[in-house]
Amino acid sequence: MKRYIKYLPKLASPLLFVIYCFAYFFPRNQKIWVFGSGVGLNFSDNAKYLFLYCSKHKEIDSVWITRNKDLVNRLRSYGLNSYYKFSFMGIWICLRSKVYIYDSRTGSINHWLSSGAIKINLWHGSPLKTIDRDIKVKHNAFYIGNHTWGYKRFLVRMLMPQWFVVADLMIATSDKVKGYFSSAFGSKKIEVTGYPRNDIIIDNSLYLKYMSFEKKIIDSLKTNKSILYVPTFRDGDRYDRETPIDWDKLNKMMKENDCTFLIKLHRHDYSVVLKKKYSNIIVLDNESDMYPLFSKIDLLITDYSSIYFDFLLTNKPVLFYAYDKEKYITKHRSMYDNYDDVTPGFKVYNYEQLHSKIYQFFTSPLTLKDSETDYEKVKNLYNKYSDSKSASRAFDFIKSNL
Repeated sequence: MKRYIKYLPKLASPLLFVIYCFAYFFPRNQKIWVFGSGVGLNFSDNAKYLFLYCSKHKEIDSVWITRNKDLVNRLRSYGLNSYYKFSFMGIWICLRSKVYIYDSRTGSINHWLSSGAIKINLWHGSPLKTIDRDIKVKHNAFYIGNHTWGYKRFLVRMLMPQWFVVADLMIATSDKVKGYFSSAFGSKKIEVTGYPRNDIIIDNSLYLKYMSFEKKIIDSLKTNKSILYVPTFRDGDRYDRETPIDWDKLNKMMKENDCTFLIKLHRHDYSVVLKKKYSNIIVLDNESDMYPLFSKIDLLITDYSSIYFDFLLTNKPVLFYAYDKEKYITKHRSMYDNYDDVTPGFKVYNYEQLHSKIYQFFTSPLTLKDSETDYEKVKNLYNKYSDSKSASRAFDFIKSNL
C-alpha cells in the first residue's frame, strides 16, 4: 500500500467530498461542454479532436479545462475557449457544465465538481492489454478496488474515486472493442463511432491552424525516413527498467540510412534515458501529439501499446519489440487476445533481432508486412471506420443522448 501514500493528503480535506455532494444539486447548462485529457496537462488524444470539432458548432459552448496555464494561453491564441482548472472561471464553468468529456478519468477536468454532470469517456486506445475491471493482477489498484473487500478496497476507492466512475456514454472503434469496454468499464451506452483522433490520420489537413506545436516537430524532420518508437509503461517497474537498446549502434544505423528515430514515452514510463545527445535520435516531450506525425512516419515500433491499432489505418508496417513478453503478461497485464494473433508484424525479442529488422526495413520495407498475422484482418477487426468522420459521429451520438 506504500504506492498510495502520496494520495493521503486528499483524505485530510473532507471538504472535497462535501463539494462533490454540493455539485450534484448545482444547476447545470446542457449547452456547456467541458473537455480535458490525460492528467489535465496536455492538449491531446480523443478529447482534443472532439473539442476542435465541437468548437465549430456555435450552438455548443465548448471549453477546454487544464492545469497548464501555458496551454490556456496557447488555446486562447487560437481563438478557442480554455480556462485554468483552479481559476474562478475554471471552477464556475465546471460547476455549470452539464457535459463532461474526457479520454481518461473525470480528474482530467475536475472530478470533485463533476457530480450531477453527464460523463462521456472517449478513452485513449483500443485495448490489447486488460484494463480496469478486467485486470486480474492481484496487486493492481483496479483489481483491489473492483474485486476485493476490506480496508484495501475502501482506501483505494477513497483515495482515487475518479478511477471508479462509470461513464454515462462511451465510444468505441469496433464491435469487438465495444464488447471489451462494456466488460471493463460497465458503461451501458457505448456507440461504435471510431476515434476522433484517427480523423487526422485519414485527412492530415484537418485542424491545421491549431497544429503549430506539432508542425515544429514535423518541420524538424529533415531526413528521408522516420521511425517512431512507442513503448507502453509497466505497472510495477517503471523506474527500475531500462529498454535494451544499443543507442550508439542504433544512431549509427539511422545516420547511415538518412533516418530519424523518434521516441514517445507513456507519461508513466521512464525506461528510456539517453546518456548523451544523438544526431538522429529524438525523445519527444510529453506534450507532443503523435497523431499529426503519422503521415511522416514510415515505421512504427511498439510492444504492447494499443497505438498500433490506429497506425494500421496508415497501411504502413509495424514492428513489435516484445523483449519482456512473458514477464509482462504474468506480472503486469494479461491480454484480451492471444498476442501473436492480433499483432500484424514481425516480433523481435532482443536488440540484435531489432537491429536486423530495422535494417531489413531500409532495404526492403514492404517485406515487414509479410508476417503470419493478417494485416487487413486485424485492421478491420479493430477499426470499423477508415474515414475522417469519427468526430462527427461521436458528436451526433452525444447530442442524441442528452
